Amino acid sequence: MDLSRKKDILVRFPIFSGLEPDHLEILTLIAVPKKIAKKSILFREGDEATGFYLLVKGKVKLTKVSPSGKEQILHFVGPGQSFAEAALYMEKTYPATAEAIENASLLFIPKDDLFRVIKDNERLSMNLIAHLAGFLQVLTRKVEELSLMDSTSRVALYLWAGMDPVTGVMRFPAGKGQIAASLGMAVETFSRSLARMKEEQIIREAAPGILQVLDREALKKFSRGKPEQGKGEG
Repeated sequence: MDLSRKKDILVRFPIFSGLEPDHLEILTLIAVPKKIAKKSILFREGDEATGFYLLVKGKVKLTKVSPSGKEQILHFVGPGQSFAEAALYMEKTYPATAEAIENASLLFIPKDDLFRVIKDNERLSMNLIAHLAGFLQVLTRKVEELSLMDSTSRVALYLWAGMDPVTGVMRFPAGKGQIAASLGMAVETFSRSLARMKEEQIIREAAPGILQVLDREALKKFSRGKPEQGKGEG
């Protein structure tokens, strides 16, 4: 990948918005192109945190494993998003595992090189802080969803947040099993929730892995959630 191509990619990421041209040039020089195949591990929880990543193409999932061995999906990363920045400040090791769920192209930003740039760039420092604060909000919402909302409300909120605001189309970033796991439920529960919303003509399946929202107001009402009434939904 040549320098002009890397520079064009970097300016698309919000984390690098508003940078001075000379600092952008430095970032272009230190960014390292990487490609990984589907199902490959980019880094594992506990690996030394050597930098963070910008996803150019493909999809990546971030996961943690409980002491009992159960995998919990924290986040799906899509093109145009960055990830693993928190490890630069809060951890010496990566706090989660990153696995490609599609063939992926990335840019790797080495930690040591990045810190040299940050020392002379207040805007980049503020962008990083804002990005980390946004991701903290995502994790906080996930805790609230898993603890306070029933399964159908969790699915509705997931669809509401992920659909195209103009067309109402929702494209699943992964298989139903992985999405269900990220929402803290069994795939059968996830499928039943979708079936319920199809029966009530809130959504329809436009194609495999693609849903069309038909009734946004009804979906919004479902997504408001309610306290769990009992166990057994997951």
